[in-house]
Amino acid sequence: MAAAAIMLLIGIGFYNSDDMSQFREHSNHNAQYVFAYVEECDSGLRESGYAYAPSGSIVLKQVNNDGTVGDVCAE
Repeated sequence: MAAAAIMLLIGIGFYNSDDMSQFREHSNHNAQYVFAYVEECDSGLRESGYAYAPSGSIVLKQVNNDGTVGDVCAE
């Protein structure tokens, strides 16, 4: 039970972080994602959208509303 409470608090902490707030602001609000690994990427707004990379890499890319998947972490 304590482990679940800790995980919930960690999740809430990530959800309320500045980077996650920026991601939500610039998101297309589509709940579909695809795996797209980019090793070197910093969080921030780009032509391809907002990159949320807290560990310096991207693992998931949000699908565009038209079903396409654009570049990941592109300048």
